[in-house]
Amino acid sequence: MAGGIYIHIPFCLKKCFYCDFYSEAADDKDLRALYIGALLADIEFYGKKYGKASGKAPGSFEADTIFFGGGTPSLMEPEHIETVISALKEKFNVAENAEITMEANPATLSAAKLSGYRKAGINRLSIGAQSFDDRVLEGLGRVHRARDISETVAMARQAGFDNINLDLMFAVPNQTMDSWKESLEKIIHIKPEHISFYSLEIAENTPFGRWLEEGKLAETPVAEDRQMYSLGIEMLEAAGYEHYEISNMALSGRECRHNLKYWQMDDYLGLGPSAHSFMEGKRFSSIGDVYKYIEMNPDERVQDIYQNSLNDNASEFVFTALRTKDGVSLEAFKKRIGVEFWQHYKDCREEFGKYVLDGYAVCDETHIALTAKGIDISNKIMAIFV
Repeated sequence: MAGGIYIHIPFCLKKCFYCDFYSEAADDKDLRALYIGALLADIEFYGKKYGKASGKAPGSFEADTIFFGGGTPSLMEPEHIETVISALKEKFNVAENAEITMEANPATLSAAKLSGYRKAGINRLSIGAQSFDDRVLEGLGRVHRARDISETVAMARQAGFDNINLDLMFAVPNQTMDSWKESLEKIIHIKPEHISFYSLEIAENTPFGRWLEEGKLAETPVAEDRQMYSLGIEMLEAAGYEHYEISNMALSGRECRHNLKYWQMDDYLGLGPSAHSFMEGKRFSSIGDVYKYIEMNPDERVQDIYQNSLNDNASEFVFTALRTKDGVSLEAFKKRIGVEFWQHYKDCREEFGKYVLDGYAVCDETHIALTAKGIDISNKIMAIFV
């Protein structure tokens, strides 16, 4: 079965004001080297469970995507990334045409590093642009500026990258519609193969969360949030991008294969502190502390082990598939869950049917899906099946 491997790099130059992912603002080369050693131990440990040394039939878990996320993976030296990729290929069955993505911050990149990453085996770059407005970037706590984005993409192209994603964020406090439109115009001009665009979510354990509670920050009104979202879809579709998932658009054939693993409930193995896994129907994660992670043996790092029930699998399958343009394939649901869709959800059919009648969703003999109108109330519709 084709699956994915996620590698968490828990270091960054500075925590952004909105970020609630686990990372340490630690630009420490010695610590990064120690971390790579601990990560290699994890790779060997899980290679014995799921990889070449597991004794399982070849192909029972073949990684056809690898994703370096963070934090800021582009803080790592290319040699470190190459070491990890080589270890993964040694311990796991990795497809020859595997998509290997690395997240990157423009402030941490140079032509030499980009060339090194490409030679190490990275073939897809995901750059955290967020905005082309310096005022917005400063308000988010980003360490790069707008001019760095286009310069980074140009360097990446020169280094041989032909598959690039740019992240954009909207509904940011004090962001105007004109600023958002200008960011969209500039990203269209750059023409990356993939664009992720998402609304700011304010988490409690972040500076934004504290400022909101203290009254120092105001959330963007829902109507304005949805207006920005609609404008993004309209402009990007007009530029040739396909809206294949609620927060993602891509040129034809350039969808993010790794993220599709999450939305299709494929197996994925997460390595590194706070990384989550879904393997053989079981969910588990690693301890969210890089210092403890380095000190512990691989078997001691595992926590929050949970075996999915049939109902868990069914609701997760529907929840993730409804995020995509194709929606839920009733045939795929039966194949994966082992029961007919409307047999399992017979008590939900009437309620879902109301959304179909009102134009928020579609339903036929082969699938159910959200319409463009339905995306705005997607969580409400998805909740029917949870």
